[in-house]
Amino acid sequence: MSVTAFAWRLGELSLTGWSRAGDASWFRVHPPGLAFDAGRGAQELVGAQDVFLSHGHLDHALGVPWLVSQRTGHRFEQTRVFCPREIEPEIAGLLEATARLECVSYQVELRGLDPGDTVAVGRGLSIEAFPTDHVVPSLGYHLIRERAHLLPELRDWPAAEIAARKKRGEPVARSERELWFSYCGDTGAAVFDLEPRVFSTRVLLLECTFFGATHRDHGVRFKHLHLEDVAARAADFANEALLLSHVSRRYRAADVIAEVGQRLPELAARVHVLVPED
Repeated sequence: MSVTAFAWRLGELSLTGWSRAGDASWFRVHPPGLAFDAGRGAQELVGAQDVFLSHGHLDHALGVPWLVSQRTGHRFEQTRVFCPREIEPEIAGLLEATARLECVSYQVELRGLDPGDTVAVGRGLSIEAFPTDHVVPSLGYHLIRERAHLLPELRDWPAAEIAARKKRGEPVARSERELWFSYCGDTGAAVFDLEPRVFSTRVLLLECTFFGATHRDHGVRFKHLHLEDVAARAADFANEALLLSHVSRRYRAADVIAEVGQRLPELAARVHVLVPED
């Protein structure tokens, strides 16, 4: 188990971000370099062409106009902003108001999504929206990687023969889709039943706002996860890595680590607590 401030990596997949409950949350994932949520605006996100908003709370969405303004001012390619379909009119209104304040025309495409909608975000990469459980309209997102694998029966064939077979138009590989990374945004425990595939994604970024017995009811009331919600489903997490973020400021990193080790002993080796240095 480790504490991570701002950066985390597993193989070719890397993550930078900042997240504190009620303050700001944003993450950038490479590849392909897209953003999940925009916090209150972060310089690290200016290079992201695609922004996927989990919901409209300002600690996650207020940075969208700033980010689009920065990218427009630097003449980057058009920014694509995706959000739950229910809040598309409000995000559009926010962008229109700030564009009027700046007397500019933003280079932005805004698109509302429903659960199950997919968006191509790079070669062999796509995003699929899924339902989450929050007090306002919300979505989570799977980053899906499609990869070609050599047919098992051809594994011992010489490369020249495989190339000749491919040239003749005969199949040499099959395509497989992998849930590579999943982001739940802010959510209550019902997300585990709404989208059980989160248990099998390779890397799961999961909010965990509350810890300790005295705050157990807060998670239920505000539809945020408490560590006990994670512990209750501990046997289901088959992920290679489980990232916990969105920790409330009321908790110290050392206390969070200790409680995770105590309540999730079977998962501790795969758990990474994302607590920023602030």
